[in-house]
Amino acid sequence: MLLKYCDMSGKVKADYLILETDESHVPVVYSQLKLDTLVVLNFFRDQLDRNGEMETLIQKINGFCKTFEGNLILNGDDPNTARLGKANPKNTNVKYFRAEPYAFATHKIFEASEGRFCPFCGEPLEYEFYQYSHIGKFICKKCGFGNYEPYITASGIDLDKPVFTADGHTYSPKLNSIYNVYNMTAVAAAAKLYGIKQSVTEGVINNYTVKNGRMENFMLGDRKTTLNLAKNPVGANMTLRVMNEMKGEKELLFVLNDNIADGLDVSWIWDINFSIFERVTRVVTSGTRAYDIAVRIKCSGYDQSKIVVRPDLDKAVEELASTEGRKFVIANYTAVQPTRAALKRYIAKHGGKQE
Repeated sequence: MLLKYCDMSGKVKADYLILETDESHVPVVYSQLKLDTLVVLNFFRDQLDRNGEMETLIQKINGFCKTFEGNLILNGDDPNTARLGKANPKNTNVKYFRAEPYAFATHKIFEASEGRFCPFCGEPLEYEFYQYSHIGKFICKKCGFGNYEPYITASGIDLDKPVFTADGHTYSPKLNSIYNVYNMTAVAAAAKLYGIKQSVTEGVINNYTVKNGRMENFMLGDRKTTLNLAKNPVGANMTLRVMNEMKGEKELLFVLNDNIADGLDVSWIWDINFSIFERVTRVVTSGTRAYDIAVRIKCSGYDQSKIVVRPDLDKAVEELASTEGRKFVIANYTAVQPTRAALKRYIAKHGGKQE
């Protein structure tokens, strides 16, 4: 991208350069590029055999932040992210974004969590509410970690419409999940920092959609089907939460692979909270580890007679679409594109559309 937009002398012909950077490569990339603003959304365990434990990853970025004096925009509802704001006491450009509780926020934690203790004094963090996993409003009663003035806050969150307000402006995003509200609030924070026209910010937030298997919708005949990528416990739990929050009965297809890019260790599926199933009448499993995910769901207490194992992806999609009703599909990293292709093959053969 840099080569495409620079002249022969290497001068880049652009006002802004925005990079989505692999978290483990932040210190490497920005030792070579002068960074003006770093936005950090959240930290969750992901691909342990590649990244190692989450604390190792946080320490890498924390080490970079110790000498960084540029703008730092942090998710103030994630203690693992908010702690980066204290890495360099000389940096006066630290800003936090957060969100008020949405309709399904809880007072107890129901999912795998990584933010239970204060990273500075070790005391248990106290939460006013949890949005999901360890994301929520927290405070350390001993040292005060978590007590800050947010730069921007999402409020009035209604995922049924969907709509939310940030910094006095109301947005109507096409993506209706709480983690997307956080993502969009981070966008609004960066736009505010750079003085971008409000009409531009609204246009981006209200019209942004994803066509790569992230909350992507298909019609299998007349059966509405939502596909979402989930490559760690939090991603899977959030998809289950979105599914549960929708009214009426529904069925789930879970496609689990264990290829190198996924991580050969699939023990992370035991941190998925399948016990929160709401009105899920049947589950189909597929992928190279179709039986593993079927056993995991059975062990959660789900009726095994309602679990159908179809390792072949096309047969799994056929099975999913063989009954009426709303459908959801969860696929991990290397499974998501083959799953999209299988859904498209079904549509080409039996009718429907990709929305």
